[in-house]
Amino acid sequence: MDKVMNIPGSIKLGWRTYKINQGEHRSSGNSSDLYGEIKYEDNEIFIYQKLDQDNKAVTLLHEAIHWIFYNAGQKEWRENEMLVECLSENLYQIIKENPELFERKGVA
Repeated sequence: MDKVMNIPGSIKLGWRTYKINQGEHRSSGNSSDLYGEIKYEDNEIFIYQKLDQDNKAVTLLHEAIHWIFYNAGQKEWRENEMLVECLSENLYQIIKENPELFERKGVA
């Protein structure tokens, strides 16, 4: 059985704790669909509740990557949706297909 990423109620990004809210569909200011959104000042991440678990996990990674670029002061990267999407989709695939990379081993 495939493992899927757990979507917790909150996530630590740097020293801040971001609350994860799953809810109804949203649109951005330019009327495009939002399946996820990060609000840096409010320490919140929104994920569309009707996505399947894989898409929720990709969306969480996507928003975390936005935060990484925000934290690094890289506005151009942070606003580059193609870059963020490429990283989130491919990182999730690596994580999902290679779960042993993240298994904790006992101390011998």
